[in-house]
Amino acid sequence: MSMMASSASETPASDGAMPEEASRDAISRRTLLKVGGGTLGLAALGTALGHAVAAATGPGASTGEAAVAANADKFMSASRLLIQHRLSPETGARMAALLRPILPSLDADLDVILRTAHEKNAQTVEDFFDALPEGQVRDTAHRIIFGWYAGVVDEKPDAEVFAYEEALMYQPTKDAIAIPTYSLNVPEHWTKINPALSAMPEF
Repeated sequence: MSMMASSASETPASDGAMPEEASRDAISRRTLLKVGGGTLGLAALGTALGHAVAAATGPGASTGEAAVAANADKFMSASRLLIQHRLSPETGARMAALLRPILPSLDADLDVILRTAHEKNAQTVEDFFDALPEGQVRDTAHRIIFGWYAGVVDEKPDAEVFAYEEALMYQPTKDAIAIPTYSLNVPEHWTKINPALSAMPEF
């Protein structure tokens, strides 16, 4: 009886140990799968990042950046010939970016402006402006001059302002007149119709 009782009491303990070992095995497999999946994910992410870095810093990217820099230098060179002021390259880059969509011939026009100035050994705009071809090239030159002074590239009511404080129209008087930082009239005053003039008095 004692042996049977002892055997019976040992059996539940043995049965209880099996689920615990199975649970440990299941956890170990689950952990292995998680670790393996995470490793594969990190490897894929690293590969994607490597491709992105290569695309951003590869020969194609450097060629594109060189072209942008060359176009910016060309625009600033033409601007300095058209306007004898200290001009900001950052402001010039903003203006050029706004002009390119509306002036598809901008790069070709800049080439003509620079070539004409070189042929005339120009130091100022007066030295070569009259030699610029009539039409598109001269219109582009006028547009560039207007932009540097006005801070916009056209006179449309919704024209984007690319320069305010740096606009050249404020430079001659900036030592005596503060640049306005607020409207001197009511909002959208330019959309209102001016009142009719009163009749002149008769004497």
